[in-house]
Amino acid sequence: MKLHDSAIGAVLVLFGAWIVYSALGFPRLTGQPIGPGTFPVVLGALCTLGGAALVVVGLIGRNGALVTLHPGWRRPDRFATASLMIVGTALLAVTFETVGFPLGGSLLLAALFLASGRRHPVWVLVAIGFVCTVHLLLTRFLQVPLPAGVLKGFF
Repeated sequence: MKLHDSAIGAVLVLFGAWIVYSALGFPRLTGQPIGPGTFPVVLGALCTLGGAALVVVGLIGRNGALVTLHPGWRRPDRFATASLMIVGTALLAVTFETVGFPLGGSLLLAALFLASGRRHPVWVLVAIGFVCTVHLLLTRFLQVPLPAGVLKGFF
């Protein structure tokens, strides 16, 4: 499936603006010029600028339909994986504070590995290890307030 560049750019602009808005509410550290919100604000701003550029390029080009479905996407396994990714991400966003990043992210990544054909148990360990490492790096070194959720005593 191919979406028109201007549609992807519009989504990126909205997503980047939401990241910047959310990150501006992060607590500031006293005496530190760079706080936990600095990194997300920079990434959100870059996402917004890149999305705006993509909208402009897409509108100038005006080639192609808004959505073009590639024949490969008609395969049920690919459609199921893409649907799992969209629904899983939305479900994680809704339950993010309660479930927490380590458990929710690990479950989502492990489900995506399984759905994409990586069914060996080592991929579940890779999902758990990757998400927990990202959580520890972001919370300990960059002090990004990611919720631990139900695993609050462990993280």
